[in-house]
Amino acid sequence: MAGLIRREDIDEVRQRTDIKDIVDGYVTLKSAGIGSFKGLCPFHDERSPSFHVRPQVGTYHCFGCGESGDVISFLQKMDHSTFTETVEKLAHRINYTLRYEDGGTGPRREEVGRRQRLLDAHKIAAEFFREQLLTPAGAAGRQFLAGRGFDQAAADQFGVGFAPQGWDGLLKHLAGRGFSQDELRLTGMFSEGSRGIYDRFRGRLIWPIRDIAGDTIGFGARKLFDEDQGPKYLNTPETTLYKKSQVLYGIDLAKREIARGRQLVVVEGYTDVMAC
Repeated sequence: MAGLIRREDIDEVRQRTDIKDIVDGYVTLKSAGIGSFKGLCPFHDERSPSFHVRPQVGTYHCFGCGESGDVISFLQKMDHSTFTETVEKLAHRINYTLRYEDGGTGPRREEVGRRQRLLDAHKIAAEFFREQLLTPAGAAGRQFLAGRGFDQAAADQFGVGFAPQGWDGLLKHLAGRGFSQDELRLTGMFSEGSRGIYDRFRGRLIWPIRDIAGDTIGFGARKLFDEDQGPKYLNTPETTLYKKSQVLYGIDLAKREIARGRQLVVVEGYTDVMAC
């Protein structure tokens, strides 16, 4: 069984986290007087705001449906995550190292650290792809987007990037940032041949696939060049981070509107989401 997070660390994470910053990701809040903010409740349908947040005491309460709690319970309900997952997510957000009870097993701590390394690798890769889109080599990607009516602002909003045509551009970039080949094999961003690993995505337009918290956990890639003999679209394979059946592209950007309107529209492709 995984070790329990120490109570004092849970309290520290709760105290250090600004509940308004978290709720802002899901609810449009407006001032409701000194030390209080209000908005439409994400837990029930309403037209007049009855959902109140008090950052100074770290709590929320809805006078319409009675839902109340702290930053941990709020994020648990909104992200449908466990208590431990939520605390770990908040701890990472404030760069706080959690400790686990001695009665728990060590692999839990190792698992958390390994997951964070994978998230870090994906974040750096997403930045690399975005930078490549702006280079002369990324012209084909920019032309593709422009041909479908998307400007650079739209590309920036969705984090769209470009994977260069070489075999090791991303590999060298991540290796230079201290990632081992064993770590890179776990990301799903590389294929492997007789000479070792090489970039999985080459000469393609790249969309980062993010979870509900906004962390990049995988990539979708569309081919741009006729000589590319691969499939039109190529995604990250199943990994520790990326489970296709559990991911909805664009959820990180749509979650506030989904919570407000209590409905969502599902479309087919990446550019369809961008056009919504």
